[in-house]
Amino acid sequence: MDNGRRKFLKSGVLGSLLGALSTSTAQAEPQVKEVPVHVNYRRLASPVSDLRERYEVVVIGSGYGGAISAARLAGHRAVAVLERGPERPPGSFMEKFRDIRQDVLCDENPFGLFEIHANREMDVVNGNGLGGTSLINAGALVEPDSETIRSPEWPKALVQEVNSGRFQKYYSRVRAMLQGQSFDPDSMESSKVNAHVIASHKMGAAIQFPPIAVNLSGQQRQQTGITQPKCIGCGNCCSGCNTGAKNTLNMNYLPLAKNRGAELFTQIEVQRIEKRADRDYLIHCEHTSSEGRRSHKVIRAECVIVAAGTMGSTKLLLNSRSRGLSLSSMLGRRFSGNGDVLGLSFNTAFRTNAIGYASASQVRVNMKPGAVIYSIADYRKRKNLFDRFIIEEGTFPGALTVPLRLAMGIAKFRLSWARFVRVSRDVTLSKDIEKGALNYSMVYLGMGHDRANGKLQLDRKGRIRLRWPEVKHDPIYHTIDRAMKAQSRALGGNFVMNPRSLIISGKNLMTVHPLGGCVMADSVASGVVNHLGQVYQSDGSLHEGLYVLDGSIVPTALGVNPLLTISALAERAVEKILL
Repeated sequence: MDNGRRKFLKSGVLGSLLGALSTSTAQAEPQVKEVPVHVNYRRLASPVSDLRERYEVVVIGSGYGGAISAARLAGHRAVAVLERGPERPPGSFMEKFRDIRQDVLCDENPFGLFEIHANREMDVVNGNGLGGTSLINAGALVEPDSETIRSPEWPKALVQEVNSGRFQKYYSRVRAMLQGQSFDPDSMESSKVNAHVIASHKMGAAIQFPPIAVNLSGQQRQQTGITQPKCIGCGNCCSGCNTGAKNTLNMNYLPLAKNRGAELFTQIEVQRIEKRADRDYLIHCEHTSSEGRRSHKVIRAECVIVAAGTMGSTKLLLNSRSRGLSLSSMLGRRFSGNGDVLGLSFNTAFRTNAIGYASASQVRVNMKPGAVIYSIADYRKRKNLFDRFIIEEGTFPGALTVPLRLAMGIAKFRLSWARFVRVSRDVTLSKDIEKGALNYSMVYLGMGHDRANGKLQLDRKGRIRLRWPEVKHDPIYHTIDRAMKAQSRALGGNFVMNPRSLIISGKNLMTVHPLGGCVMADSVASGVVNHLGQVYQSDGSLHEGLYVLDGSIVPTALGVNPLLTISALAERAVEKILL
């Protein structure tokens, strides 16, 4: 157990939280009405007994890069997808704190939904399950500034396509598949958006409503035949959508892959890749049964697509290099946290209704948070790319309502008497949650352009670790921090940069958008893969049939939510090389 988690378990705050949780959290809920939740979800994973000894293509990971590769290749090649986590259909996600705190991935709990990499300077959070981090992200489909994909950091061929406009078709393809929809201020209502608009206008920032991968407009039918209900606005996108309204990858690309003949397997973790003299690859992996039994397996493939995410793909290739696979010395370099800054404006003058429901089947009568992200305060009209950033509003997941009410209530803030009364309602877990301080608070997620010079490496126990001693001195974090403080002041709130410090202690930065480690470049001296994700050998030649297609190949921060760019890069690579 790392020091951060040890301090957390020893803290008096946790004792208070768990004591409060010994009673039903229902006492802290306002009036609710029941809503029917129906989704015709079809199980995708095959039993491990169906796993064959050889495939033409093996895709490692089922996040955006892996799901897209499988969907586009299936029907042309014999494809298998290997996913480390379990299948998590709608209705299977935890909704209470006492449950969700046990859903953290660790050696004793290999099926946990949340993987948290605790490091010295920056913690990294990603998802674990069929569909990868799409299970716990906000699904915002935001296109980066065109200057982001630039020379010499990005390969020339890709830069030329972006500058000519030819790359746009891949963005469009992804948007169509994920069926992004935008918040409409003329026909939809959101208290947190209203507060965000007021503060942003005071600061001179433009407001945008990006498409999000959530069904906002009524019953929706996916290309794969899945019928999804309309979003009920529960606010729990980032703890797992139990209604089926969120367009996670197990609603679109992965069912498409299965419909076209791909075989999907879960609870299989790949440990290393070995290249054979006959040009095939051996994939060494371990299957963990639902009862916890582990069994080693070796699969042969003509083509391997590594898409286990920034942390997973880099770890896998570091392990493989230590066992003889020829790879670039740049492996693990140029990690970026995408300039992520998490902030909170506590106890403002505005009721935000930003608290998620405690149950996906119940809707609060007078308090509806909506999807996690509806709006963006855009600070990107600045000459210098490294000064550009965005600030998104968010929601508090319903499962964290009780601990957050308690933790924020005991924090030291300057409060007027009226606002002290709000805090007292939260600390006592009053049924008047609507009138509590947390319901007058804002969640902020900022993204900008950091210098992308972190390093990923394996520790003595084989765990992937991030080393980035100078990251806190990167100007972008202070720039975003100042803007968030200004937004908070505009709403009359108390600002907290990185609420992690209130619950766990410490001042680590945190990213939910890790990038880099297997970056693309025009040569082995500068990167790990070429512009199509094909892996370099140490001498600069290319491994035939070995690719990386996920966030780890992105060589710089993107300054916006990365999923659209990661997906577009995968669509492009599959179209140009693999078909």
